[in-house]
Amino acid sequence: MARNGVELLMLQGNIKRDPEGYTDEFQLQLRHYHACLDIFKMKPSKESREFSELVGFISQVVGCYPKETEGFAAELMQLLDTHYAVLDSGLRQTLVKALILMRNRGQVEALELLPLFIRLFRCPDKALRRLLFRHIIADVKGANQRQRNDRLNRALQNFLYGCLGAEGEAGAKPALAVLTELWRRQVWRDARTVNVIASAAFNESSRVALAAVKFFLGQDEAPGAGSDDEDDDPEERVAGPSKAELYAAHKKGTASSKKKKQAKLKRVMHTVKKQARRERAVGAEGFAAIQLLHDPQTFAEKLFARLQRSGGERFEARLAMAALVSRVVGVHRLLLVNFYPFLQRYLQPHQRDVTQLLAALVQACHEMVPPEVLAPVLRQLVDAFVHDRARPEVMTLGLKTVRELCVRSPLVMTPELLQDLALYKKFRNKEVASAARGVIGLFRELAPALLEKRDRGRGADVTVTPLAYGAAAVSARIPGAELLQAAEAREAAGLASEDEGVGSDDGEDHDPNPTSGADGAGVPLEHGRILSAEDFARMRELRHKAMVSAAMRKHGLKSASKRGRLLAAAEEEADEALAAQDARATAADRRVDPAALEGRHKGRANKEERLARVHEGREGRDFGAAAARKKQKTGGTSNKQKAKRKNMPLAARAAAVRKRTGGARKGGKGGGKQFRGRAKGVR
Repeated sequence: MARNGVELLMLQGNIKRDPEGYTDEFQLQLRHYHACLDIFKMKPSKESREFSELVGFISQVVGCYPKETEGFAAELMQLLDTHYAVLDSGLRQTLVKALILMRNRGQVEALELLPLFIRLFRCPDKALRRLLFRHIIADVKGANQRQRNDRLNRALQNFLYGCLGAEGEAGAKPALAVLTELWRRQVWRDARTVNVIASAAFNESSRVALAAVKFFLGQDEAPGAGSDDEDDDPEERVAGPSKAELYAAHKKGTASSKKKKQAKLKRVMHTVKKQARRERAVGAEGFAAIQLLHDPQTFAEKLFARLQRSGGERFEARLAMAALVSRVVGVHRLLLVNFYPFLQRYLQPHQRDVTQLLAALVQACHEMVPPEVLAPVLRQLVDAFVHDRARPEVMTLGLKTVRELCVRSPLVMTPELLQDLALYKKFRNKEVASAARGVIGLFRELAPALLEKRDRGRGADVTVTPLAYGAAAVSARIPGAELLQAAEAREAAGLASEDEGVGSDDGEDHDPNPTSGADGAGVPLEHGRILSAEDFARMRELRHKAMVSAAMRKHGLKSASKRGRLLAAAEEEADEALAAQDARATAADRRVDPAALEGRHKGRANKEERLARVHEGREGRDFGAAAARKKQKTGGTSNKQKAKRKNMPLAARAAAVRKRTGGARKGGKGGGKQFRGRAKGVR
């Protein structure tokens, strides 16, 4: 017997309260469901509201009658797998929601359901794909919540790996989206997941390959990345609470209302902190994934081979592949000598996205690349970007790129080229001059002998040179451990001064190089104990103070008064030296920001912008006679009228009256006016 939706809802509630009492009614609806199913299979593309309502009803009460509904989930899965392309969109969503409900209640196994859902991504239904994606991610995350479910993970990874390799773009895109999202949500963070994603970089579909490449570059998008351009469903950004909201939550209202507002603020702050953690992790995700590649040399070679034959692909895809090749080469210190001449062809100021190409070039440089391989690239870079006829922004870009390249591979620079670049330190454009001083400052630390004497700075040690090609610096001790050991020895002997002897007037000479110097008396400190975080913080502080002392001696410390004047400069110089050491130590691992190579230049205005500036402020201006402009400027009052209105002393007013009347004689009345009247009468 057919029932409408309201009656089914009432029956559903009654069954959940008393399953045994309503067994006959359920059996009646179950037989009706099978009859509707047989009719529906004859024409699956037809809309059937009655069948949809029955599916929703049975999925709600399937747990009350497990024997009677034993094959219900399998029937729905078979129906979806066979007819998903022609089903009505509403019915299709009803079937999927019924299976999700049974899966959430533990009535369907994940290994049975998730492969079907991944295949359903091929369906051209945006709302359905979003629903499937959310459930797959939530299901796998829940399965690994308390402990890692290796059985499910391994089986699902194998299925996704097969989708990436065999099903083309329709099956590969959703599989890749699931993998990248589970990595981003800290569910699958193993090397197997990374290498499965790496295999997608060689997919025949350029869109799938580009999505995999962007994942390794740390540019993978929010949930749904790679599935479809319209399928992305990023969370809305939540702003932090304002001062007014904080004040209202703690100071305004009753106790119960304040409690509610404080709970809301707590939820908002939790979301804000979660967003901040996610944003901080975006840059590190790509680096962590690159580190887990099983065979980075083969990966880089295969990706570079694809880049060389990708002339027909979009420029965005080719640029992303070049960036990833350079990133892998730099992180793993690989040798890919053909990559540098390939980039050399594009080193021109007019090249599209040239800053990103220069960043890729810098990222691919490290100390293991032979200098003779990079020398032609450096010469091409200088010839194309750094010359007097180039625009200032182009020169700045070239000089900054040269500096970043030399940080990673200093042996490529020659004395002649360095001295030519140093001449730009007094260039008329401040950004160009600053970039040239940056190159000079780098080689003051790395190889002062390459600079001319006037550019080396005071106290330069010309014996300092970069390590030869292939040589490695092996540290016998932790940097700063000898300073910590000496400080603790002084403290034990009761000789520690207020600033631990560094930079004091006791005449003690401290080595400005924290990795050198005496090892102290006796077994090194780090050999006898495990250093804590406080020990490392103190070692960094001691290194900083040693650098301050060295900088003050270099600037000519002779008296206490001079010491006070130079202390601030020495502190700043020590901070910069420590930061430079840390930056050079991790140069190959750092990602180069293309925007950081450009400098700060005012944009060149086009013709419309220049005309707008010319006409700015001309509103209401007249270009007529000078008298008219003067009258308009003064408000229509002449100097004679202003003089009449002027409040003058009595003597000055009497003189003005005499002047107007022609200068009357003494004792006369009327003066010149009477004389002119008589004269007029005579005539």
